[in-house]
Amino acid sequence: MDKYIMKKNLLLLVWVCLCAGAQAQVDMQAPMGSDEAKEAYNTYVNKQSAYYQYPKRLHKEAADTLFGSLNEIMGNTCMLSASSYDYNKLRQAYAGVDKDLNTPGNIIGFYDGSSFSGTWDNGTTWNREHVWPQAKGESKDGCMGYDMQSVRPALVDQNSDRGSTAYGESDRYFDPGAMYRGDAARIILYDYVVYGKMGDHQNNYYNGKAQLLNKFSTGGVFESLKVLLKWHMRDPVSLTEMVRNDGAQDYQGNRNPFIDYPEIAINLFKYTSGLQLYTVTITNVTLSPAYKLTMSDGFVGYLNDAEGHPAAEDVQISGASYTYDAQSGRLDVYQVTGPLSVALRTSEGTDNINVPVQTEKVMENGQIFILRGDKKYTICGLEVAQ
Repeated sequence: MDKYIMKKNLLLLVWVCLCAGAQAQVDMQAPMGSDEAKEAYNTYVNKQSAYYQYPKRLHKEAADTLFGSLNEIMGNTCMLSASSYDYNKLRQAYAGVDKDLNTPGNIIGFYDGSSFSGTWDNGTTWNREHVWPQAKGESKDGCMGYDMQSVRPALVDQNSDRGSTAYGESDRYFDPGAMYRGDAARIILYDYVVYGKMGDHQNNYYNGKAQLLNKFSTGGVFESLKVLLKWHMRDPVSLTEMVRNDGAQDYQGNRNPFIDYPEIAINLFKYTSGLQLYTVTITNVTLSPAYKLTMSDGFVGYLNDAEGHPAAEDVQISGASYTYDAQSGRLDVYQVTGPLSVALRTSEGTDNINVPVQTEKVMENGQIFILRGDKKYTICGLEVAQ
């Protein structure tokens, strides 16, 4: 009987250990603002805040000024050198930069999130995916061709499926899938602000081939600016991106600002012709004047307070389908059927806001303000109608 009990207890112990092991698995695609991501990787915020001298200014600047700030930061901190760089070093560094937090020695592959050994086997298992294709940007002999922020490890078949095809949603483009659409968009934006030029702003890494606004259509790198921003906002930053943003900074000195502050992409392009972008600031009672939200498909935004923390414990919306993540403040509104009625539940009570989507008055700068007392919440989003 004692042996039976011992055997039973041993089996129970094994079962408990297996369960504990299963629970310890981290979702590498967990959203940046989720508790799971923060618990699994808690060094990100400190490194992020230390990198930008005045991060709050990035949220106030728009277009040319914002591009100039980002371009200058990238130029001053990036340590890549075309004359002295060892291309093979990139392969060897992925083990530390793209690490799988669940399996030591493994790295996370681009496009499918697969986990495989980070040991280089001469391209049998994996190789390097140039998110901005070399044929449309710069070869491996230039910095853009071996930038850790934009050249990702991928299984061989995943890499070959894409080739040099531009990203997009129709049959003539390459769609990386819902899990990596935002990742691809943020890398393209990064390449633009590091290696491109806007107005008089350019740094020492400018190569003349990363002019994003000239690189849309099937012959470019993205179908359109609208699709790029749609992917960026609808696929939030993941734990994988957080981990590699820190690792890439350790490796080459700079970070991807669109991973750190996704909302600044809106400021960068809010004045671009053909796009309806908006920022909503919530501060008291009613809309005054009654500005318009045009969104036949919907929008994605982040509902945060002045410090960047989620501002509402719950959101309820009529007039559209929606999801709200209270951990990150992410609000996804889709299938809009009429004027929106929004109820925000905060620690101080519930605020009810009516948003007339049919009225025609829109501010010239693309910003819409909802005033509610002395509270200040912000939503940054964009129209994603096809």
